[in-house]
Amino acid sequence: MIETNVIKEIYKGHYQVILDFPTPSDLINIIDTSYKYVWSIEHHENSLEWQKYDYCLYGKKVTPNSVFARNIEMEYLVETSDFLQLIFDIRKTVKIIQTNIIPPYYINIKQLSGKGRYDLLKNKIDYLFELEIPGAVDYAPIISPHVDFLETVIKNFTSTTFSNIK
Repeated sequence: MIETNVIKEIYKGHYQVILDFPTPSDLINIIDTSYKYVWSIEHHENSLEWQKYDYCLYGKKVTPNSVFARNIEMEYLVETSDFLQLIFDIRKTVKIIQTNIIPPYYINIKQLSGKGRYDLLKNKIDYLFELEIPGAVDYAPIISPHVDFLETVIKNFTSTTFSNIK
């Protein structure tokens, strides 16, 4: 059985809560506006049709909107205030990390896992949380080095504060 809305230490100094059926619109109650950036770590712009994009190719800027693209897979970093403008348009799975520092070029998040991943995020980019909210109704793990932040998230979801750490 999955235990939801309970803070558990998953690695020394890193805690997790399993949220019960959050949707992307619930991000409005999770995002902390005092943090500078939201880093989307596995974003897919799925489109069957070719669409014009203002994009660089091979590191070179091309004429604006001269590139046609589809099914783009990328990471993006956006200021928190700009991400908040997008929340109600999100219709699929979102995987994000909220941070105060632009991630260095050498961090390839897809190649990192476990305690090393979270220690690097804590030490190099001052992350507040990592979260994946599925596009379909399901459970969602949120990981943070800040217990007080997770308690606030739980309170926003359940209106009861849990301070038990297991």
